[in-house]
Parts: sequence; structure tokens; C-alpha cells
Amino acid sequence: MQKLLITLLIGIACFILADPLFFFIDPKTHVSIELYNNQFKLSILQPFVYSSVPIDPLLSPDKRETMKGLMSVESSFFLHAFSKTGAMGLTQLMPSTARKLNVLNPFNLFWSIDGAQRYLTKLENRFGNLEYALAAYYEGPSKVASRGVSTEGSRYANRVLAESRRLKDQNVLIKDVLYIKPYIGVGESFSIGTELILSVLGIFDVEAGLDFTNSCSHFVYMRPNISDSLGLIIGERDLDFTLGLAYRKLPNFGVQFLLSSNDFDLSMMLKVWQIYFTAGISPKGLRFGVVK
Repeated sequence: MQKLLITLLIGIACFILADPLFFFIDPKTHVSIELYNNQFKLSILQPFVYSSVPIDPLLSPDKRETMKGLMSVESSFFLHAFSKTGAMGLTQLMPSTARKLNVLNPFNLFWSIDGAQRYLTKLENRFGNLEYALAAYYEGPSKVASRGVSTEGSRYANRVLAESRRLKDQNVLIKDVLYIKPYIGVGESFSIGTELILSVLGIFDVEAGLDFTNSCSHFVYMRPNISDSLGLIIGERDLDFTLGLAYRKLPNFGVQFLLSSNDFDLSMMLKVWQIYFTAGISPKGLRFGVVK
């Protein structure tokens, strides 16, 4: 009966935390079950979207109104917005556009705004008209240059301009996200604990946790995001210095490796169709799972 219950729970939901960014771009409640050789751990990951910093001081005066309208339409001022087409961040830069603008991490608050402002200025200079520039931002400059502004592009530009007027004198705050992750572990030993996963302006993330098994253990990791696909991990677990590296190809693949003098952990996640397959290895043994 116990094996059947474990199998059923894994079939419902099983998620190995390969990288917080996978959760930040999809802020909803997750139920996680990690199965080890002699234990399974049940967790609930509960997101809290919160208001962080005001946007106005970060914008160029000549672009302030337009940029507020653009971000409202593109992301509703959510720092970790991620579209089905792969557009990222506050200003929804596509990966190819971000590379051309030398924006390594479009989820970084400052890089996203700077890149979008430079891009919009370039488009305005090219087309000589704000409506055309906004349409080109939305559907691509090559398409606008060859075919003119489409009905959809014009509708997008009008939405941005309408939002710009509406938000002109409003103090808008950026929205960010944190997760609280309480859990219990059942098997050869019983454990209980909680973790905090916090995004700091898209520049770096913070993970911290307390675990009570036979004694109290803890960890604190800081994760500087070098780019949207690469991040460092620096911190401590029970005062043992830990280093690591995380690579992700959002939203389909992620892998991370942690190493300290007494421990290591390698975990990965792969999305095939609409199913995530996960696996990991550490001194505790192997773990596997899937999530729909």
C-alpha cells in the first residue's frame, strides 16, 4: 500500500528544484514530491507576487511615458514575465533582440529597461514615427519596413499609447516574486523544514532553508544571474562553503551542480511535450520524477 501511494503521488506531481527561475516565470502553487532511496519529501511551493521598486526613477525622462505604457502592455510590470514565444522580462525582449542589444539577462531590471529604451530610440530614428516604432517593436522592424504597419501592429501601438496616457502621473511599482516552501520528509527518518526563494530585481536570487531531522541544519545560497541561461551559486550549508553553476534553456531544460568539501548535488529537468522529467544524484542517492 505504501509503495502504491508513493507511485501515485509521483504520477500526480514530482518536481526537483533545478533552478528558481523556472518557478519565477510561472508564479503559481506547485506540489512537489522528491523520491530518494529511503525517503520521499512532500513540499508545497507557494508564490507571493509583491511590489518592489518604483519604475519612474529608472526611466529616461524623454522615454518615461512611452516606456510605462510599453511595460504595462508587455508584462503588466512583472519582472519575470515569460511568453510562449520566448520573450522575456519587463520589456519582453526576444532572445535574438536581446543578443543584438547586448542584454545578457532580460530578467535583470536595469538591463531590460536599458535595452528596450535603446531599441525604441533606434526604431524611432529609423521610422521617424513613434507609432511605427512601437509597431516595429511588436512585429519586427523588417516586417514593418517591407509591408508597413499591420492592423495588429497598429492596435498594439494604440494600446501602448493609451496606457502611456493613463499611467503618465501614476507611481508604478515593479512586481517581483518570492516562494515559501514548507515540506515534510517520510521514510527511514522523519524530517520537517521550510525554504525561502527570493528574487532580487532579477539580478540575483536568494535561497535559504532550515531542516529539522535528527538535528537542525541550514543553508543560504546567493545566485547571481550572469544571463538568462547561466547563473552562479555561492553560499553555505551548515557552515560548509558551497559553490555551484546552473544552466537553463527556458522553459524546457535545466541543470545545476553544487559542490562543497563534504557534499555534492547534481540535478536536471527536461520538458518533453507538456511533461517535465526530472532526475538528481547526491550522496543520499538517486532521485527521479515527472510533473505535468
